Amino acid sequence: MGQKKKITTKDIAKYANVSQSAVSMILNNKADVSFSDSTRQRVLQVAKDLGYEKKKKKSTPSESLSKVIVIMCPFLSNHYYTTLIHSITERAHDYGYVTFVAPTLRNPGTEQYYLDMLQHQVEVAGIVYLYPTSFLPEVNQMSKQLPIVNIGDKNDDISFDSIHISSVKPAYLVAEHLISLGHRKITYISTPISDVERSRSKRYEGLVKAYRDHGIGDNCVTLRSLSPGEYNLLSPNMLEYSSGFNLTKQILIEGTDSTAFVGYNDMVAFGILDALYEMKYKVPSDFSVCGFDNVPMAGMNRISLTTVEHSIEAKGREAIDIIVRIRDSKTKNEPRSFVTKLEFEPFIVKRKTTGKARV
Repeated sequence: MGQKKKITTKDIAKYANVSQSAVSMILNNKADVSFSDSTRQRVLQVAKDLGYEKKKKKSTPSESLSKVIVIMCPFLSNHYYTTLIHSITERAHDYGYVTFVAPTLRNPGTEQYYLDMLQHQVEVAGIVYLYPTSFLPEVNQMSKQLPIVNIGDKNDDISFDSIHISSVKPAYLVAEHLISLGHRKITYISTPISDVERSRSKRYEGLVKAYRDHGIGDNCVTLRSLSPGEYNLLSPNMLEYSSGFNLTKQILIEGTDSTAFVGYNDMVAFGILDALYEMKYKVPSDFSVCGFDNVPMAGMNRISLTTVEHSIEAKGREAIDIIVRIRDSKTKNEPRSFVTKLEFEPFIVKRKTTGKARV
């Protein structure tokens, strides 16, 4: 007689007509996630009827997984993330570790699936977050047992190790540069503004603050961003580029008194540049353009984007150094009485996409 098929969460999801990540969250009683009582009871009943047996957590991790560092990232189409991942991976290899990249496309359900796997199915050496988690209380709790490092915008609610940069600072630098060139009206183009992705709104705040501090006025910076609905319709491979391209074309068709565009990051700025070129405008004589991150493509001669450098590769190396220090202290049974909060100072890289404001 053949061996009885083992029931999985995928089977439960099929019969209960819900997603697999929803089944996982309900069966593991996840906090900060709400489902209706009828959905919860339906999943539990289907699991019981099918004879589902929850997988027992291994008491000892396998040797291969104990050498894996997981990198949680939103997507791989932005060269900021790929450069950061390469830096993390190279540094991990220096210590004898390997990396596993988990792109979530900023989908909370996908992120939750990975977190469930890391909490209940496998044990790894550590996690490096490259973007704000949608489950901060849960990740804060996980960090008490597992080395976790966050690389991103400063957030005082993070209770574990973090490497950050204030998004206000680089924006202030960009604004001061544009002010020095005579730009009195600028437009900031961003992907959707949200409470989780705070760096987007913080960069806008930095631009506004600089113009205010220099006594130019409060209405010098125009904010334009796509709605979440519009953003979700774009190709995952072109999200940020297309945001910059589409919004810039809309602005140019409508007409604008701005003389400079600032993209939320370099990928958005590349989209801005392409839209300007397609509409037959010259950069920087007609419009100046700035970005943030200083990804490798920004320095290419045909692009030569003015942007802000904030030590992408150094941040990746530091993240691994922190994880290794935490693991070494645990191996030696030494209590760790501190949390690392490391900040890198940004500086502006002036290139050919910025010039004197047109009269």
